[in-house]
Amino acid sequence: MKGMEIAWRTLNMERVEEPCILSCWVMNGEFFSRVTGRDFWAAREDVACEAFRRLGVNVCPQLALPAAPGECRTGTHGDVKKRLEATLAQWKSPEQVKEAVEKLPDLEALRRSFSFEKARDGYAQSIKSHRDRTGDDVLWISSFGQADFMGGYTRWGYENYLEALALYPETMRRCFEYSGEQGYLTNTAIVAAIREHGLAPFVYTGQDLCFNDGPICSPELLRRIYFPYLKRAVQPLVENDIRIIWHCDGNILPILDDLIDLGVSGFQGFQEEAGVKLETMAQVRTKWGRKPILWGSVSVTTTLPFGAVEDVERDVERCFRVAAPGGGFGLASTSSILP
Repeated sequence: MKGMEIAWRTLNMERVEEPCILSCWVMNGEFFSRVTGRDFWAAREDVACEAFRRLGVNVCPQLALPAAPGECRTGTHGDVKKRLEATLAQWKSPEQVKEAVEKLPDLEALRRSFSFEKARDGYAQSIKSHRDRTGDDVLWISSFGQADFMGGYTRWGYENYLEALALYPETMRRCFEYSGEQGYLTNTAIVAAIREHGLAPFVYTGQDLCFNDGPICSPELLRRIYFPYLKRAVQPLVENDIRIIWHCDGNILPILDDLIDLGVSGFQGFQEEAGVKLETMAQVRTKWGRKPILWGSVSVTTTLPFGAVEDVERDVERCFRVAAPGGGFGLASTSSILP
């Protein structure tokens, strides 16, 4: 059985003897070079795809790769320091955030400017270009449109953004309404791409809504001004039975029921040190009473960096024992594996 079929059938909750394995968050170019015998930096995506095939990886929802040698060791990953300094230099108050949100175009202008064909074709082409590299060995899926929460603290900084949410919630509602409509339009195109090109009916990504001790802002505020627009965004996917696998950072338990109510069909990640246990997630049921798709849960903060080989083996066995019965389980790290 080819890897693509193993993954597709696993995600469909069918019984499959071979394991479903993800390995798409390895941030170490030298690792890929060792696996393939090729220079990773000369052709990053090609070398990574060859490594996936050699390693038996059979599903990839996100091709996250290091951009330059040593970036994860030196603190330059994603130019975090430069972006933070630029943010703090430009944005100095919640009132500036409020003014920026008030200047957003109206929804009709957004709808008129959206290119359905460009979004549909771009989505399909991205997946097909990866599939061309791996053939039937790897099932490729991709992201989806959302109401954007984490873009706010990325653009404006945590203090400015969170203060704006607290002081001007009705204005900030407009921010989520606008990005939620962008997400809705994007997802109508994704539905068409999946249907017209015979792509796997699954999507993956999410918003970093939580710290280790719970949501970044109060669940009540999220329910009032954010979740209604996230629900609007994912409506085309839910109505067309395209299953959403949500990325989980931090302690999502206080808003887990909200995510299920939106129509989320699966979860990836799980910071067990923050209380989100794989055992707990395996007992969750979706809005339709089904077992969720689960991807995880070998820790990148404990087991992988500090455990012996035997510790990793025990954790892998635990993951399969806890989450594999009934289908839908893919073995993965909890997040990015750093050098």
